[in-house]
This record gives sequence, structure tokens and C-alpha cells, in this order.
Amino acid sequence: MIEHNIILARNYAYIVIKQHPDLNTFINASRIFINDPDYSPALHRICDFSQADLSHIMQADFEAYVKFAREEIKVTPETRVALVAPGENKAGIFREFAANMGAGNYRVFYQPEDAVAWVTQ
Repeated sequence: MIEHNIILARNYAYIVIKQHPDLNTFINASRIFINDPDYSPALHRICDFSQADLSHIMQADFEAYVKFAREEIKVTPETRVALVAPGENKAGIFREFAANMGAGNYRVFYQPEDAVAWVTQ
């Protein structure tokens, strides 16, 4: 399950990922997000994976999503994207994602509160 909530007054979106979504779920949720009338490439984002099980994600799925995200999910160079990992043992995949995205200011966190503080500062 993936849901988003855009908080326009604070210029950010909170995206929560729960359970064990597959590649199609990630792509469909991303399309819903970028088609939201309140979406903007300048919108900061918190992608909260703290409640997600990603053990089933294969490298090919990861690479396919990075390609999709680079092409479809636009960010400005100033856009802050906080990635909340579901534990330190999964942080590597989030750092790799951030390194492959190009534009935007990406950072990995382990606590949603820390991500919110960084995005809203």
C-alpha cells in the first residue's frame, strides 16, 4: 500500500509505503502522485518506507523504478527528498537510489520525525 498527502501550506508531500509493494504498485502510486493537481516538481517529499517490507525487491525492479523515476517524477535542484529507510541494513539501496536520481537534494533517514524536520526547516 502506498499513499500520499500533499501539504501545500508547508510545500511538501508525505508518501507512506506499507506492507510489501511490487514494482507495478510503486509505478502506479507514482503516477497517481504526479497527476495530483497539487503536485509540483518543486514540492519537497518525504518517502516513508519505515513500515515497508522490501525483502522481495530484486535489482532489476530497483533499476526499472530508478529509470521510471528519472524520466517521470520531476524535481527541481532545490527539491528536498527525504527517504526514510526501514532500518540501517536497508540504507544502501536508498543511498544508491539517491545517487542515481540526478536533480534534487536527497537524504536518507531512519526516523520519520527527522525527515519531517529536515524537509520543513
